[in-house]
Amino acid sequence: EQEMDIQRTEVEAPKRMVLRAEGLVKKYGKRTVVNGVNFEVRQGEIVGLLGPNGAGKTTLIEIICGVKTFDSGEIFVEGNSIVNKKSKVDIKRIVGYMPQSFSLFNDLTVEENLKYLCSIYDIDDSNASRVLILCGLEEYKKQQAKNLSGGYKQLLSMAGAIIHSPKFLILDEPTTAMDPVFRRKFWKVVNGLKKENITVLVITHYMEELIECDSFVCLANGVISFDG
Repeated sequence: EQEMDIQRTEVEAPKRMVLRAEGLVKKYGKRTVVNGVNFEVRQGEIVGLLGPNGAGKTTLIEIICGVKTFDSGEIFVEGNSIVNKKSKVDIKRIVGYMPQSFSLFNDLTVEENLKYLCSIYDIDDSNASRVLILCGLEEYKKQQAKNLSGGYKQLLSMAGAIIHSPKFLILDEPTTAMDPVFRRKFWKVVNGLKKENITVLVITHYMEELIECDSFVCLANGVISFDG
């Protein structure tokens, strides 16, 4: 009975908060794009962010990444407030961001792209080998990026986003235009990252992908309409 109580305590232990937004507001002139948004992402979770075009998803992500300012509210990443200049530097090390469109070099090989990013982050080249394995790209490492299929280009983008070992990964509509078979492959890789204790926030338009998430947030007209 004592052992069972210990196990139960371990299972029920609360997860650390990786992201917390409180009363977040962003306006463009008279138009409110993000309107009092509150939501949380806990360590080790995959959280889906769902919403139609114009819902405010991109603006919200840009605020989290520190690219855009906001009018009121608070947002914390790993306990760091993004309004603090020192915290912004820390957040860049903590967060990995994968954009929707491919933004690496087409004329470099897969491996060369990743080693280039290692030099940008001033980290050891061995990180390239690590993420090649994590993202299932090892057999393609000598191929130029321009010769990859769209799905493998997305995997390369994700590899680039985790090259610096972030604790929190943001995926911006990563499976757009992927066929259903490759989409399953992509999600297998994402679930592998979860096993590496990387917390994931994924923006998606595909309702069926929510089954891969631990929870999801629905954003509509700048307001959270569902969170759970």
